[in-house]
Amino acid sequence: MAAGAGDLSESKPGAEPPADASTPVEEYQEARAQFAARRAYKRALRRARNPLYLSLRSLILLASLALIAAAATIALVFALRGDSAASGLAPVIKVLEASQDSPIPDQAQAPEATAAPAVQVILAAETPENLIVEGPAIPTVIITNTPIPLSVGVQAAVFGVGNDKLNVRNRPSLYDSQVLFRENEGKRFDIIGGPQAADGFTWWQVRDPQFQVTGWAVANYLRTISEDAG
Repeated sequence: MAAGAGDLSESKPGAEPPADASTPVEEYQEARAQFAARRAYKRALRRARNPLYLSLRSLILLASLALIAAAATIALVFALRGDSAASGLAPVIKVLEASQDSPIPDQAQAPEATAAPAVQVILAAETPENLIVEGPAIPTVIITNTPIPLSVGVQAAVFGVGNDKLNVRNRPSLYDSQVLFRENEGKRFDIIGGPQAADGFTWWQVRDPQFQVTGWAVANYLRTISEDAG
């Protein structure tokens, strides 16, 4: 009976728990600490095996920094392109008009001493008898010192401009016209129109037989061409 009474006294309600019994809260904290220790051990093991190992948080941070840097670079490039486009200078076109009091431009005044054209004229009487000519016969072009009067239908060559060039204009005028093209000494033209008097000069309408372009030129710098087919 004494032993049975002792067993009942140990199991009766209100008795204090044993000293080594733990509560659920303590068990949860202990399990959490063990889990954290295992995670730390695994991370340390990965770092030991791979020195370049990065955690997921570090990878996300690096990706964010790379995106920010790329966006900043693109914005800077567009800003620089906008500044360069805005700072570009617009072309300025100036139209120069000659006044009536200014000296006549271009070939308005004939030179005092016109240089002879750099063309060697070979006369038939001076041609050597033993001269051998190969290829097709080419007509000899002679620019005479006493030229035939200019007229529509004849050919004329640029004469007397020296190292300069003859201006061929869109209208028979020095001031109210534009220069279409310029030609050197000896250039051949077909006279297709004229004459017309303007600004103190006589003008003839000429056409380039090579490129079929037309314009007006001053008669002072045109000489007719006589061709000897023989």
